[in-house]
Amino acid sequence: MLGKLICGVGAVCLLLAGCGVQGDEYQARRIPAEKSVIYLYRPFKVLGTSAAPMVTCGHESIEMEPGGYYSFEQETGPVTCTAAGAEYKFDARPGERFFIREDVDTVTQGGATHFKLMRADIAEDEIKDCRRQGIKQ
Repeated sequence: MLGKLICGVGAVCLLLAGCGVQGDEYQARRIPAEKSVIYLYRPFKVLGTSAAPMVTCGHESIEMEPGGYYSFEQETGPVTCTAAGAEYKFDARPGERFFIREDVDTVTQGGATHFKLMRADIAEDEIKDCRRQGIKQ
């Protein structure tokens, strides 16, 4: 009985170890005075979906994976983030940073994508567990 329990726990650990993005840990970027920095992130959820809808935010597009984040510089002005029918709009201001959290419901909840502008203190706590993806060469 104990052997089956250990094997079961080991299998779960192996399964979870393969989840999420394998990039660099979160590091805050320098914010240029004339632009803003946008952080798009998707916290990993053990019972979440692995679907990775294409996200377009401002002038950037990426398939955001669970446990991933992506950051980029944005000109000031209106910014629209879209994915799988979801849309979120905000105004980017020079010298500021914006954290946009993406949540993708599980298939049992319709598989819908949602965006939310997060406060920096909350977002930095959540994003520290995410890994950078979509690094341009």
